[in-house]
Amino acid sequence: MRYVLLHARAHALDTLRMPAYWAPALGFPLVFFLLFGLVNARRFADLGLGSEYAITPFLLYTTLNVTVASLAAGVAADRENPWEQRLRLLPLSPLTRFAGRMLYVLAFNVISWIPLLIVAAFTTDLRLSLLAWPVWLGAVVIGAIPFGLLGMAIGYRLAPQPAMMLANLLFMLLAFFGGLFVPVDYLPTALHAVVPYVPTYQYQYFVLALIDRADHLIGPSWVAFLLLAWTALFAVLARAAFRRDEGVRYG
Repeated sequence: MRYVLLHARAHALDTLRMPAYWAPALGFPLVFFLLFGLVNARRFADLGLGSEYAITPFLLYTTLNVTVASLAAGVAADRENPWEQRLRLLPLSPLTRFAGRMLYVLAFNVISWIPLLIVAAFTTDLRLSLLAWPVWLGAVVIGAIPFGLLGMAIGYRLAPQPAMMLANLLFMLLAFFGGLFVPVDYLPTALHAVVPYVPTYQYQYFVLALIDRADHLIGPSWVAFLLLAWTALFAVLARAAFRRDEGVRYG
């Protein structure tokens, strides 16, 4: 665990040296929420519902954006860095380095939520108890893990530019078909039978079900457990991509 924390700390220090990256990343969730989410939160309030119904998709959207894109682009860029070759000589398991990078990205996500949650707490009608808050935010963090594995699979498979392009494309498709941009009811009827099997929809179901707010979602509650299957699949893809990269570079 000590080496996982050291890897996470090293990634965090590296990020601090790049304000051009972290400043927009921290401000983006708040700006996006003010432009689009605040209206939806007030609409839910008019219906007598808490704004957590509207804020949750924004948290998931921003978390996915940081998790998938930064891991795909970050891993792909590191593979081009000579320092990465020295790191691979260290007597550490790949799992330790995977976990360190994942921990750093998830922690960065939590920090990026702070401005959004502060504004939401003072301008919208959040109806969560104090006990529900850690469950809500913890579920968002845990549910992002499979998408981090997806980002790693892309990063270990492709060069930096194609990795970033594919990550952004997948992220946009998953967000749209998972009902994060618009409610599922607004999607074409033909897609309703497919949506419950999209991992981002299961992510949303998982988070909202844990705080007892999944009443407006379609599909049976067991679809949330399908996220475990996606986690296993993305883990296999990430491991295969890593092993392939090891074979190509080091024989």
